[in-house]
Amino acid sequence: MRRRGYLHLYGLNLVFDRRGRGPAVVLLAEEAAAWPEPLPEGFTFYLLDLPGHGRTGGPRMAPEELAEYVVGFLVMLNLGSPPILVRGVGEAVGEVLRGRGYRVFPGDSLGHGLQKALNME
Repeated sequence: MRRRGYLHLYGLNLVFDRRGRGPAVVLLAEEAAAWPEPLPEGFTFYLLDLPGHGRTGGPRMAPEELAEYVVGFLVMLNLGSPPILVRGVGEAVGEVLRGRGYRVFPGDSLGHGLQKALNME
């Protein structure tokens, strides 16, 4: 099941896709299309288009600013602190989030990153 949505945060419409059913996992790159591989079943994946990328408008921003949008997204959707898998631009944002106590994992290989996230819980 794939659903597209948006969340109005800090003056921008943050566009995201939601796929699957199960525990939440955030896939963070510059845009949702950066995750082309089939997604495993058993999870609800949230794939964001960060401000200045993909379907989300706005200017390009520093990782610290982008992290504010991710945190706002998590709060507004009441997701708590799900595992966050990162690649591309999401890696720099992930470093900021990791410094704030979020569980961030490499997403170069989705299966391997998910396994690391599950073993940490």
